[in-house]
Amino acid sequence: MIKMKVLIFMAILILTLTGCGKAGQERLIIYSFSGENEQLAVSNGIIVLNGTEETFVGGDLRVTGDFFDDITSYSTTFYTMSGSEKDIILSNSVVDMTGGTVNVSGDLGQISGDSTIRRINIDDANDLENTLYFELAVKDKNGKESVYQLQMSLTEITQNHSN
Repeated sequence: MIKMKVLIFMAILILTLTGCGKAGQERLIIYSFSGENEQLAVSNGIIVLNGTEETFVGGDLRVTGDFFDDITSYSTTFYTMSGSEKDIILSNSVVDMTGGTVNVSGDLGQISGDSTIRRINIDDANDLENTLYFELAVKDKNGKESVYQLQMSLTEITQNHSN
């Protein structure tokens, strides 16, 4: 919880400082997101929308169970679903090339820039509610592939005030 508060504070501070002196700056909106099931949990995810400057922080992944012990490669993907259309926001992958295994838990990365989120044809972040998903695809030492999906739950941190 403290880590999430620090991340939110840092995101607000960075966007506030980079926004100084900009005429007609749009409102700052910050969302947190998370999701979990019996096998995995995503926590401390953050979406920051400030006009065209947007940041998506994937947060942290925690896995449970020993079926994640012999993983040789994995990929993580955040995406939205609109009907049958899947729009990827952030995707990362890890492959062990030494014959060992990889730890699936940890930081899920981040992306920022102009239209990081809005490029996927949403009108505002409210369109992310009930459409934001996380996917973990793993491959173990025996070559068995498994895919796990979570629907993310969004919570708005900021109030909708115009500057």
